[in-house]
Amino acid sequence: MKISAKQYAQVLYDLTEKKDDQLIDDVVLKFAKELSVNNQLNLLENIIEKFNVIWNEHNRIAEAEVVSREKLSSELIAKLNSFIKDKYSAKEVVLKNIVDEKIKGGIIMKVGDELIDGSIKKKMALLREDLKK
Repeated sequence: MKISAKQYAQVLYDLTEKKDDQLIDDVVLKFAKELSVNNQLNLLENIIEKFNVIWNEHNRIAEAEVVSREKLSSELIAKLNSFIKDKYSAKEVVLKNIVDEKIKGGIIMKVGDELIDGSIKKKMALLREDLKK
């Protein structure tokens, strides 16, 4: 039976949940050895990605990427953190601001699988559609 990266990640999470650092180190080392024995090391990057998703869900951590034309001000970051905490019932927000000068204005925010496009380009496209009606 083939085991998926998500299944491996869930097992790793279950084995490390609420354990001390020394025990976690031992579990991770044994886990890596087992992957090697089963010729599954090629799944490691995907397992880590899935593990992070599981960890964040269980610990109510929301990871967000916000693309903007300029670096966001601390005031705007605080407002976005508050918005994300409320919308996703998160205890903690990890926000990464990506500066992209191709954006005319506004922001594009990705939280998990959800994309919120508040860019000027998107707003202009919506306005064009409304005017056509």
